[in-house]
Amino acid sequence: MNNIPYIHYFKDKDSLIKTYYIALIPLILFSFYKNGILLYINKLITFKALFIPLYFYFISIIVGILVSLIFKENKKNNILLCLIISLTISLNTNYLIYPIVLFIMLIITKYLALKTKISFNELALIRLFLVLSLLINAYSYLNIAEKLHKFNYNYFDIFLGFTNGGLASTSLFVILISFIILSFNKFYKKMLPLMAFIGYLFPLIIAFFITKNNTYLTYLLNGHNYFSFIFLLTYSKSPITNKQMGLYGLMVGLITSLIAILFNFYEASYISIFLISLFVPFLKWLENKKYVKIF
Repeated sequence: MNNIPYIHYFKDKDSLIKTYYIALIPLILFSFYKNGILLYINKLITFKALFIPLYFYFISIIVGILVSLIFKENKKNNILLCLIISLTISLNTNYLIYPIVLFIMLIITKYLALKTKISFNELALIRLFLVLSLLINAYSYLNIAEKLHKFNYNYFDIFLGFTNGGLASTSLFVILISFIILSFNKFYKKMLPLMAFIGYLFPLIIAFFITKNNTYLTYLLNGHNYFSFIFLLTYSKSPITNKQMGLYGLMVGLITSLIAILFNFYEASYISIFLISLFVPFLKWLENKKYVKIF
C-alpha cells in the first residue's frame, strides 16, 4: 500500500485549495513589488502602470467567477486555477486579449473534460494558448527595467527573482517558500515537483559544465519553470501513487530541461506538462501490470 494521502471528502479538497491560496500570497506580493513598485520608484513607469500586475490578477478572478456561474461549479476552484495561470504570464501580455483567450480556453477545456475521456492538464494547455495574447504585443518576458538593462543583477539577485519571466514566477527563493507552505498540507502531491526538480536540474548542470554557457546557470536559478512544477503540475490531472508520481515528475522535468536548452525556456514547462499528462492513463495501466515494475 502506498503511503500517500487520498482525497475522500470535500473538506479535504477544500483544505488543499485554501493552502494553494495561502502559498500564492508571497508570490503575488513579490510580483507587485518587482513589476510595479520597483519600476515606479525608479521612474520607469507611471502611477497607473504600477497596478498592471494587479489588473491581470483581478481580471483572472472575474473570469474564474464567470466560468463557475456557467458550469455551476465551486468558485474557489476556478478562481484559483485562473490565478495560478495569471502569475505565469508576461507583463507584456495584451490587456484586452488576455481575458478573452483565458475565458474561451477555460470553456473549451471544461467541455473537453466533460465530453471526452482524454486525460490532459488543462492549466498547461490554457497557458500555452495564452501566448496568443502575448504575440499581439511582442513576444517578450522583459519588463521595462530589464529591456533597458537598468540594473546589473548578479546570480544571487536572479535567485531572489530579479530576472525576466512571468509576473510572479521569477523568484526561486519565494517559490521555495510557497512549496514549503504547500508541503504542510498532507494532500499536496510534493513527490511530483521534487522528482521534476531532479529531472530538470541534471541536464542543465551537464549542459553548463560542457559548454560553460552562463545561460544555463540562469535557467537553474530562475524560478519560472519551478513555479510550473509546484503549481501547474500538481493541481490538475496527475497520478496519485508514489511510483506513478515519481516517473511522471521525472519525465516532466527532463523534457522541460531539454526544451529549455534546445528551443524555448519560457514555454518549456507548459509544453512538457501538457504532453506528459496525456500519458497518465498509460502510467496507471503500466503499474497495474504486476510483471512490470516502475522504478
